[in-house]
Amino acid sequence: MSKAESSPQSSQRRGRPRSEAARDKALEAARALLAEGGPARLTVEAVAARAGVGKPTIYRHWANAQELAMAALLAEPETGPAASRPGLSALAALLEETARRLSSREGRQSALLLASAEQDGEMFKAFRNRVILDGRRAARGHLEAAAARGEIRGDLDLDLALDMVFGALFLRMLAGHAPLAPGLGAAAVRMLAEGAGRR
Repeated sequence: MSKAESSPQSSQRRGRPRSEAARDKALEAARALLAEGGPARLTVEAVAARAGVGKPTIYRHWANAQELAMAALLAEPETGPAASRPGLSALAALLEETARRLSSREGRQSALLLASAEQDGEMFKAFRNRVILDGRRAARGHLEAAAARGEIRGDLDLDLALDMVFGALFLRMLAGHAPLAPGLGAAAVRMLAEGAGRR
């Protein structure tokens, strides 16, 4: 083996970057603490100790323990619709994945936490930042691409459209009046396309 092949620099290039590996360890530790004792058990100190990472590493990814808890409960998949070609089909895939996450055991735990959370509290802010706003940013790109390709009207109010398609998911998550069944996200996008088609 050559010196270049065995150098520290080449070793560091293999595998996931250190920052991403530390993030994954923190999420895994947070999920374990939530399972053992619920949100009251989860602190930045406890996660750092269990994950074997420093607190500054955690704060580089999350603002506080509540945001970390929400990220752990509803962690984004490593692969998914983000790699799809932007447009309505990618938006449907994104909504389907969001619905799957919200209907999971972790998603139901999040609903229980949100039901007792203050609207200006840290847990509600974490859900808004990590789930609602992150999802809307990705979805907006898909709608903009759909409008550019003529799948929907170019004068569509994108903010209202996003409220409509995501609202169906979050209402069912929080109110529990109907299931977050497979196909809900795709159905919401079909209805949007039918109502926002080119005139």
